[in-house]
Amino acid sequence: MNDREDAEDILQEVFVKAFSEIKSLKNVESFGGWIERIAINQSLNYLRKNKIYFTEIEDDKILDIEDDELEAKLAMESRVKELQNIIAGFPLQTRTIINLYLFEEMPQEEIAKVLNIPHGTVRSYYHRAKKKIFEKLNPKHYNERFA
Repeated sequence: MNDREDAEDILQEVFVKAFSEIKSLKNVESFGGWIERIAINQSLNYLRKNKIYFTEIEDDKILDIEDDELEAKLAMESRVKELQNIIAGFPLQTRTIINLYLFEEMPQEEIAKVLNIPHGTVRSYYHRAKKKIFEKLNPKHYNERFA
């Protein structure tokens, strides 16, 4: 969350939900994962409800670096921006899967549980998205390879 107050509100909702549903917890050893899942779900619900999307935060300071390093950094930033634009064009569920898997490093099985969809669906959406990203980032190489 970009706003501390929003994050605190979500955290409060997580605790309220956890305390109200504590009876549904079957195994005390899984409490950490159980409450984490509640927190993720509450956060995703907030993002969906408020139509908030991931954005890039710009650096406040320009680092003193060599020209070669600057060129490499700018090229990398350009590729990252291109990747973000491609991902932004995907449907919400696909974007959510990509962001949770790649950026939050959440296993596909856990994504399936959080989104309440089959694991095979997560794998399929991710595979198709990865293929489309590869096509758009490397159209010449893709066409030569699969033509």
